[in-house]
Amino acid sequence: MRSVIRLGGTAAASLLLALSGAVPGNAAPSAAAASAHCTGSGCVGKDPVRTGCDRHARTVRRSAEVGPLVELRYSSSCRAAWVRVTHARGGDRIEARNRGGVCRHTTCYAKTVAAGRSSAYTAMVNDKGIKAWGCLHRRNGTIVCTEAY
Repeated sequence: MRSVIRLGGTAAASLLLALSGAVPGNAAPSAAAASAHCTGSGCVGKDPVRTGCDRHARTVRRSAEVGPLVELRYSSSCRAAWVRVTHARGGDRIEARNRGGVCRHTTCYAKTVAAGRSSAYTAMVNDKGIKAWGCLHRRNGTIVCTEAY
């Protein structure tokens, strides 16, 4: 004789979740949870790592100069850009821009490479339908920029 088990809706759902391995608290993050936390102008001034925009970002422009590498990073899911520098010196300053002129919040974010460090990255600028670029202002007075993207 076969046994028949009757489960209520909640119990059945719990059993199915347990059998599938998707037990609440032990489940892998959903695609929505792993996605970025901002888009376009909503990303302005935010950290690309903390928002998740760095996860699928790519380098779209690089400086052509010998020395510190200046990279313009772009996230298509966030529609935002930022600048990353490596092999720099403490006191060098990088900027992510999407407009010319004086560096002002919402159109330009700057970051100074900390003493004893050789890399840094800026906060993000909106790159949704706007061209962005990055510059490195070296302590010796030289300026190195990427092309716009």
